[in-house]
Amino acid sequence: MRKIKYFLIPLFLGIFMYSCEKDDSSVIDPILHFPIIDSAFISPTVFDTNRIDLSINARVSSVDPISSVKAKIIDPLGSQVTEVDLVLNGDLYTFNAAITPGCVLVGNYKVEFLAVTNSGLNSNTVTNTFQVINSNSIKPVVSIVYAPDSLLRPTGSELVPAFLQVQVNDPDGICDIEWARFNAVNPNGIPNPSNPFTMYDNGNPLPPFSDTVANDGKYSLTIYIGSSATLGDFSFKFFAKDRSDLTSDTLLKLINVHE
Repeated sequence: MRKIKYFLIPLFLGIFMYSCEKDDSSVIDPILHFPIIDSAFISPTVFDTNRIDLSINARVSSVDPISSVKAKIIDPLGSQVTEVDLVLNGDLYTFNAAITPGCVLVGNYKVEFLAVTNSGLNSNTVTNTFQVINSNSIKPVVSIVYAPDSLLRPTGSELVPAFLQVQVNDPDGICDIEWARFNAVNPNGIPNPSNPFTMYDNGNPLPPFSDTVANDGKYSLTIYIGSSATLGDFSFKFFAKDRSDLTSDTLLKLINVHE
């Protein structure tokens, strides 16, 4: 009799577990239809002007209705210039973008295409590029805003700060300035092994940047003089470069380190 009981226990458990399984044949896995950007193209691909007239085109395939096809234009520094909605014209989505920025940033631009269906499904992202050049670029000009005439050499472990700031002007606009730097030469004629020193126009007031207003053309740097500094006249040679690879004339400043 005991054997019969043990046999019936797993049998009843099997029947109970089977009866608890839910069989819902009404649930159907959805089929997602993502749109596809088959091709995208822009024209022209090179601009030598302060105005960008860009023809933007994309061909899109989709089972579901398309809600939007957008093109995002990104400048060489990675900032978004604009985003436009392409309009269906025959079998293409098109848009003619006319952009006249206050300061034309020379370099390679990206156009990123994205299509979205009415149900919110995104397509693949397609990227095209175009280039902005300036064949009439004029080199930047550097002038000194502030630099000390002399510095007292410290003793012991003390460091003496020296704040340096130059103004860089560019006829093609401040955005055309790529960088400002200087080379330092010791009184014995030996260049500083850390040359060139990069100056900053990033709006960070903390040393060594020591800049108060970003993108105003004033480039700053704080350097330090230690007790091992050579006595005499140090030469500081300031220069800047624009985005067309034109370099300014070198501006010389002497700073005397004395006891």
